[in-house]
Amino acid sequence: MKTCNCPNCNANLTIDDENRDFAFCQYCGAKIMLDDYRSTHRVVDEAKIKQAEVEREIRLRELKLKEAQMNQKNQLRKILTYIWIGSIFAVALLCMFVWITGGDVGGLYAFSCLFYVGGPIVGGGAYLIFKVMPEKESEKELVQNGGIRFPKNLGDLSEQNYVVIQQKLLSAGFCNITCINMHDVTFGLLQKPGMVEAITVNGEKVVSGGKVYMADVPIVITYHGK
Repeated sequence: MKTCNCPNCNANLTIDDENRDFAFCQYCGAKIMLDDYRSTHRVVDEAKIKQAEVEREIRLRELKLKEAQMNQKNQLRKILTYIWIGSIFAVALLCMFVWITGGDVGGLYAFSCLFYVGGPIVGGGAYLIFKVMPEKESEKELVQNGGIRFPKNLGDLSEQNYVVIQQKLLSAGFCNITCINMHDVTFGLLQKPGMVEAITVNGEKVVSGGKVYMADVPIVITYHGK
């Protein structure tokens, strides 16, 4: 049993015998060539199969590219980690050499070397490898998934009206913005009504823009008002 639409009146028809070459519409009497109907559906089905295959191939290529990029990032982080560890050992050996050859003040020189040379290498390397690089990778992934960068040009928030800030964030693409009146203005001498007190994104206070968030991240603007 097959169903099809009449090409003349668009009525929904049921064909009992699938081997018939034609049939008549029971509503308008139009002759329907079933061979054309079957051929059309076969072409449509083949087109859908090809489209699915193309989409699958594109998805596989995207996954392979993403995997290659991830491997490249991991390799870079591994190399930097090795360099960082090697630098720590080099500083340790240098401090030992200074201590041994420095005589009575060798310990002082070694401590100074450790503080002024080893400190920046250990702290800076750890900050780069374990904080900066993961944050950059996370931001890049968010951007690829539709993330939006928080505007940097908001200026001094204490001198901005909350409506202006709200419109800037909406123009940037953010859609989940809540404005809360603090009701702390009595005469308007110390604070002007409508001026922004703070902005929080997902519960964290925003000090400066530039970070990437999803468009529906909760944003709360608190402002002074009567």
